[in-house]
Amino acid sequence: MKESEIRERLRQGWLRAIVTFEVAGKPKEHVEESLDKYLENIRTDSRIVFLEEEREEAIAHEDGMFSAFSESELLIHGLETFTWLCVNFSPASIEVIEPDQFSIPAREVTNWLNDLLAKVHSISSEFRDHVGTREHLTLAMNQLIKNAILLSLRQGPKPAERIAGDTGIEAEQLAPFLEHMEKKGAIERSGENYALPK
Repeated sequence: MKESEIRERLRQGWLRAIVTFEVAGKPKEHVEESLDKYLENIRTDSRIVFLEEEREEAIAHEDGMFSAFSESELLIHGLETFTWLCVNFSPASIEVIEPDQFSIPAREVTNWLNDLLAKVHSISSEFRDHVGTREHLTLAMNQLIKNAILLSLRQGPKPAERIAGDTGIEAEQLAPFLEHMEKKGAIERSGENYALPK
């Protein structure tokens, strides 16, 4: 894009910024492909124009993970679009180059803040839903484990290692369940063996 076209868009309220995107994970090829797809998804939005882009090959970290970066100079159609980009694509960093100062009508600031609040409320609602789902799944999984222990003990008294073999759950992971069930009177312990109450 010519500098004159960039200047015209800036006069129309566009912003010029350097935005860094990062993708981490493994293997290396997956990280690089994911960054490509990530950037391609952004390119499909007509409110964002890529002016320049610098990419580096994914680098390895000590923990076996890889990270790939892209530093892009972008033209972005207004503050609302910039907020949308930041909220939905979570860049690693941003630097607004132009304009130096903003003169924004109150109505535009109101719309921008309301859009931002709507997104924050949406994220908050999704988070609460996930927490609720996780709690429900945790309760269900705990009950399944307790039932598996009870089924194992129907065959007679057993040490924790044999219960672990029956249930497919490591003995260390079963220990808190066995302790809890013993305290509640659901099972009894005699030496190393656990059994159903008489």
